[in-house]
Amino acid sequence: MAGKAVTYYLDEQVIQNVKDQAAQEGISASAYANRRLASSRRPWPETMLALLGSLGGEPLEEPEELPWEADLPRIQL
Repeated sequence: MAGKAVTYYLDEQVIQNVKDQAAQEGISASAYANRRLASSRRPWPETMLALLGSLGGEPLEEPEELPWEADLPRIQL
């Protein structure tokens, strides 16, 4: 499975834990991290899905788009 490279900055203890767990399972640290991140995806809970559309009142409307000139100036950090 081909993927895209992503860089995470982790403290030394977390890095060592990933390496140790990966070594115990006989896989690379990248494969271990990928599997752990992929398994952390959770669907919306049923209680949250039950709330969808349950509010009364007027339907929500998308606001009109503001012109770019109304935006505040940005500075690069």
